[in-house]
Amino acid sequence: MRTIRTLMASALIAGAVVAPGLAAGAGEKAKQPKVETSKNVKLLDKIAYDGGTELARSGKYIYTGELDGAAESPSRGTKPEEGGLHIIDVSGKTPKEVGFLHCPGNDNDVEVVKPGLVTMSFSSNKCVPSAGTGMMTIDVRNPRKPKILGLVNTGAAHTHKPVPGTNLIYMAGGNLAGSAFQGSVIVDVSDPRKPKVAGEAAGVMDCHDVSFYMTKKKKLGVCAGAVGTGETQIWDMSDPMNPTVLSYIFNPAIQYSHYGVVSSDGNLLAIDDEAFAAHECHTGQSPTGRVWIYDISDPSVPLPQGSMAAPRGDGDGTIGNYVGWANSWCLSHGLDWQPGTRNLGVTWFTGGWSVLDVTNPTAPTEVAWGMSENASTYSILWAPKGDRLYTNDFTNGFDAFNISGLKKK
Repeated sequence: MRTIRTLMASALIAGAVVAPGLAAGAGEKAKQPKVETSKNVKLLDKIAYDGGTELARSGKYIYTGELDGAAESPSRGTKPEEGGLHIIDVSGKTPKEVGFLHCPGNDNDVEVVKPGLVTMSFSSNKCVPSAGTGMMTIDVRNPRKPKILGLVNTGAAHTHKPVPGTNLIYMAGGNLAGSAFQGSVIVDVSDPRKPKVAGEAAGVMDCHDVSFYMTKKKKLGVCAGAVGTGETQIWDMSDPMNPTVLSYIFNPAIQYSHYGVVSSDGNLLAIDDEAFAAHECHTGQSPTGRVWIYDISDPSVPLPQGSMAAPRGDGDGTIGNYVGWANSWCLSHGLDWQPGTRNLGVTWFTGGWSVLDVTNPTAPTEVAWGMSENASTYSILWAPKGDRLYTNDFTNGFDAFNISGLKKK
């Protein structure tokens, strides 16, 4: 049972701030699972909890989401009193949890808008029941005492992503059909206490996940989320309120285009296939559930390069599928490019995680990996500098690793 202190943000907003070390599931050290890794990987530390979802970073802090469930099917809502936002200081030799906002909900996807301001989206959340399906803004300037500032109902909120350099956030509805107008809602957080729906992204499909790549030369959005066609859209984000489609990727080998991210040089795009209908987990050669690489040197003409399946898996059976859910999956899910390199971090649920060397994009190769006992690894995040890598896991919570011997561009 967590020891909590109630924080009233308003008559409609209530969150619980938990002192580090007092919360069961928020930093506990008991029953640590075994972790297998390649020889060039060192486990720095683990912070255990169930229901680990997304990761975000700002300065010396990592923000991790925890939903109200675990890897069992169904995952969401099976632990209705658990979940929230973990705040972890990663500036030392080992990570240390310094704050926790107890807000049971799902999916509890977290993002950083700017230093001191974090957002969390959800289908429902006990701290802000009046928001329905939507998003909350959280003040983390004092990481030991995070507090809810505002809320907004967006109608759909599987995940969300801030547009860099703006006060705008795109909601991704988690749509399966790849249709428009079902979740591409744009939220303005100029006033974090009063976030508001600023409009809808017209003429583009709803995204299961959305990401952005914003530089002076390229202003791109990547929207994935279509079953059967493998459709992914690359957007021109020159006008953040009115994206236009630069190009379409259709790949029938992708069962469900789930998420796409652009490399730091802007020339490669990685797309993962959340092949929940069926994929194979034990040969490393599954035709579905792979991560796919595209050359987007010219984003209007994306060119297919190579792909790679999970090299290993520890599912309940040979075939991963929707019925078996996360306990049977070894498909690609989380993606993050190491800044300034062609090293791509990928999570595989029961297959743990890999680092792929994509120097030759036609033939990605695994150069580091890790897999916890009973793994259900959901998301992955690189440190902005150096070779530290962080993961969040449905079963095991937060892990921090250091990797040696990686190729630098």
